[in-house]
Order: sequence, then C-alpha cells, then structure tokens
Amino acid sequence: MSRDPTLPRRRCSLIEGIRIERGTREDWLALAPLHYRSHEAGAVTDLFRMVYEAPATALGTGPASRRRGARGPVLVGVIVYSRSPLSLGGRDRATGGRYRLGGLGRLAMGRLINEELRIISRVVLAPNWRGLGLASRLVAETLPQVGTPYVEAMAAMGAMHPFFERAGMTAYPPPPSPQGERLRAALETVGIGRVARRSAEALDRALGALDPAAQHLAEREIERWCRSYLGAKNHRTNRPDRRRRLELVARHLDSAPVYYLWRKEMP
Repeated sequence: MSRDPTLPRRRCSLIEGIRIERGTREDWLALAPLHYRSHEAGAVTDLFRMVYEAPATALGTGPASRRRGARGPVLVGVIVYSRSPLSLGGRDRATGGRYRLGGLGRLAMGRLINEELRIISRVVLAPNWRGLGLASRLVAETLPQVGTPYVEAMAAMGAMHPFFERAGMTAYPPPPSPQGERLRAALETVGIGRVARRSAEALDRALGALDPAAQHLAEREIERWCRSYLGAKNHRTNRPDRRRRLELVARHLDSAPVYYLWRKEMP
C-alpha cells in the first residue's frame, strides 16, 4: 500500500536519541571495515563520532529498564578529518588559484594549506543507520568545529550520492576529459553502454560478443585511453595487461571524482 502524499511525513523516532561528539581512533577502527577504502586516513587532525542512546522516557523507570539502558550508546557513524594534500584536483577552480603551487614555494604553500584547509578523508555509517540523512548531518554539524576557514572533500560517487552538498558544501564537478569522451563514444558506437562496462567481467563479455572489426576498434581505443589515464611514464613502467586495462575502464571511466569545498562564514 502506497503512502498518502497529503499526510505529513513521520519523523523517525530514533533520531531523537542521536548525538555527535568528539571520537577516538578506536571509534574509527570499529567502523573502518565498512568503508570501501583502506583504513589509513592520512594525517588525522579531527575525528567525530555519531552515537545513539535511547532517551530515558523510552527506557522506562523500573530496574529492568535501567539495566537495558546500561549498555551505553550505540556507535552509528564516524567522520575523519585530515591534513590536506599539497595538490588536489578541483581546488584551483574552487579557490581561484589561492593554493596554486608556484609563487610562495612548496614549503610556504604547505604551511598555508595546513593553516587554512582540512580534508574529509572518511565518512562511514553503520549499515542499519543508512538512508536517514545522517551522513549529511554528521558532515554539517562537524564542519564548523574543525577550526579552518576551508574544508574540502573528494567523492568518487558524488553525482549519485550528493550528501556533501546537502551538508552545505559546494560541488565542483571535473570538466569532461577529451580522452574519456572519445572512449565512451567509441564503446557506445559498437554497442557497449555503461551497464556493459560496470565491471571488468561484464566488459570482457561485451567485447567477446562483438564482430572482429568492432572488437579491434574497441580494444585499440581502450589501450589508447589507458595510456592517457596512466600517463606515458607510468604506462611504460607498468605496461598493464588486457585484464588490468579492462579493470581500469570499469573502475574509472564513468566515475570522475567530484571536488567539494566548504567556506566558513565570516562574522
């Protein structure tokens, strides 16, 4: 039965027991296995945790209720802030070149970046708490507590999961890559769409189903794109085999990371 759109949306009662506070490395390690990237989060400067603790009214007042509430807060999510790298895609466009390496020298620029910038290196929620808007809340409530005028972030799936934008950050999508556009056009021409390149295995099957001329064209364009993506020097050093080339296409061709920047409001 579908929900009547004229009725007011009910607020999840669990939200009332949520709070955000300073966390520890142990909080991050508890949830780190749920994150798609490694446990290393760079030079960590700030760490906050989101926890749930049932309100006293929900626990009741009897001895049994007090015993049930004695378990303490439940860890819901963690956000990790780290020192920003010297160079990051999208930063120049977002800041008007304020942190462009050159005039100040690397050492002075590094000091300026450390003083003015932090990067959100990890945001992770426990699976049972996803879909409630808590990731955006965790970001929004901790951004002003970091103490720098700017906070940045990178998201590989930013276009599909824009929770950084909901938290008040501004998105700066990367400009289209000519090399990527060329490969996408070539693959679409021979009938290999985005779904067929979602994994190396799917892309391999799609290539195998092509006639020889179309397969030769697609394989040639994939190799050309890989040379551009890896860079000439890296490509000569690694010389990725066919399997590795298909993995690179499936992982990176359709997932350009989005750069985000938050500016602290000045009084």
